[in-house]
Amino acid sequence: MCFLVKYVLFFANVIFTLAGLTLIGVGSAVLVLASDVLEIVPNALNAIPITVIVLGCVIFVISFFGCCGAIRENRCFLATYSIIMLLLAAGKIYLAVVIFKAMDTIHMKVVEWLTKAFINENMRQPFHAVEIAFRCCGTVGWQSYTGLLPALPPSCCSADAAVCDQSNAFGGCNGVVGDFFATYGEATASVIVVIVAVELVAMLFGFCLCNNITNRKRETV
Repeated sequence: MCFLVKYVLFFANVIFTLAGLTLIGVGSAVLVLASDVLEIVPNALNAIPITVIVLGCVIFVISFFGCCGAIRENRCFLATYSIIMLLLAAGKIYLAVVIFKAMDTIHMKVVEWLTKAFINENMRQPFHAVEIAFRCCGTVGWQSYTGLLPALPPSCCSADAAVCDQSNAFGGCNGVVGDFFATYGEATASVIVVIVAVELVAMLFGFCLCNNITNRKRETV
């Protein structure tokens, strides 16, 4: 039984290690792909990708040592590992709930942020950067620039377009950016839920293995 628990805990931590790397990858991808968007959204939202990356790093490090603790059958480390996993699981449950609740209003918030940036002349360049990054035009399409500029900006069309007009302009940024944040949020929350489920099992196995090791040492005394 101890042998089974030991290797189940080991392989569970291998999964955690991969999940931690996944979170690091998702957070890094958002920082790279949405760096221009993060300039025009509230500062509180800017911290989300960084938080995900930090969380992924913590999971990776703890899981790596969890693998070592299971193989070496170190009681002190296994007990500490299980307690930390319990605390992390509680924190990630809260984070997942916050993300899932935010998904209900993400499109409305994106429309609000982009509209404010679009009508603010000081934010015009960051908005054009968003258009280039997401291949979109204005808030709702080329109509957004009607009466605002004499011609559509080059960011509204493909880089190889000879002339940028309404016939070859991209669609509105509201829908494109909103879908991006919704997809990113759902993917992140789903990964977190899976991690929490496996973490709770690993925590129980960690305590079980730690107790088994303690009993065996008592028997040998």
